[in-house]
Amino acid sequence: MIRPMNNFIVRFFIFFAVVFGAIFLLVWFYLSFTSPVEAAELPRPQAEQSSVTFEKGRVRLLSPYGARDIAVEIAKSYDQHKQGLMWRKALAPNTGMLFVYKRSQTVTMWMKNTLIPLDMLFADKLGRIMFIAENTTPMSEAMIQAPGLMKYVLELPAGTVKRLSISVGQRFTF
Repeated sequence: MIRPMNNFIVRFFIFFAVVFGAIFLLVWFYLSFTSPVEAAELPRPQAEQSSVTFEKGRVRLLSPYGARDIAVEIAKSYDQHKQGLMWRKALAPNTGMLFVYKRSQTVTMWMKNTLIPLDMLFADKLGRIMFIAENTTPMSEAMIQAPGLMKYVLELPAGTVKRLSISVGQRFTF
């Protein structure tokens, strides 16, 4: 009687070891293939965040209430467009970033790795504001796309559109 019981226990432990080993291997393979992607999404150290530099300039917002000058950093190249305002912890009032595209095109923006909420003004080749995205959500991967072809996008601190009474149809120059 002792022998069949020992045989049962041995088979039970072998079965348990095989199942546990299979689960362990599945989890290990899953983590080894997914972790590099997730690691790439982690915030970069401060030293890496300033590798792209921007030219400085001024944008003049024209409205029925008068003109308002905004100090901007200008993003013209692909690397500058890609970096944008990512990783910034603050954006002072009456400052922003102007994205300039080589030609009018469909423009899609997102807030991935952007830590502060923004107002985005999408403008055509004449600088006429055609679409406004107010108070965008930080770190969001939702796409923000203006209808039609745009040549410029002006990003400002959230609340600027409301504070300065900016509306579609107004223009800006730089």
